[in-house]
Amino acid sequence: MNEKLTRRKDSDEDDMESKVPLSGPGRFQWNMGGWFGGQLGGTVWMLVGVVVLVPQAPEVAGVWLVCFAVANAIGSGLWWHRDRIRPYPALQALLFATGFHGLIALAALHVLRPGLRITRPKGVLLADDPRIIAFLLIMIVALMMFCFLAERSARKERSRAPGKTSP
Repeated sequence: MNEKLTRRKDSDEDDMESKVPLSGPGRFQWNMGGWFGGQLGGTVWMLVGVVVLVPQAPEVAGVWLVCFAVANAIGSGLWWHRDRIRPYPALQALLFATGFHGLIALAALHVLRPGLRITRPKGVLLADDPRIIAFLLIMIVALMMFCFLAERSARKERSRAPGKTSP
């Protein structure tokens, strides 16, 4: 039995080493630091929110924890399949997943605990302010649009280069 486990472990290690990410035809390429930095940067606020919300609203904290876990599972799944998915569509999927789950988390706060106020210094905008939902939605859409324009620009640039053909 140990022999089977050893063979399977060796096979898994070979798969990790042989996984060659697909290159993108535009500006975006697979990069571990950029990918997980963006993924955690887009979701870690939900984990911090879980810690802050547990004492005052444990049911909301549970929703936030699930949103954090699902968004990160999607991001990790996209990374795992980087040998089959081009980087730009994966990036757009990651942005959508983090934005969508962030909106679900914020909506849960306002639906399950309307009017909940978290102690904070005056003027500091936190997730318990309904305006943050609109801000997050606009920010995610703007970021996705920025990435779209950057990718399109890079593809056009490459297609104009001498000896290159359009993808």
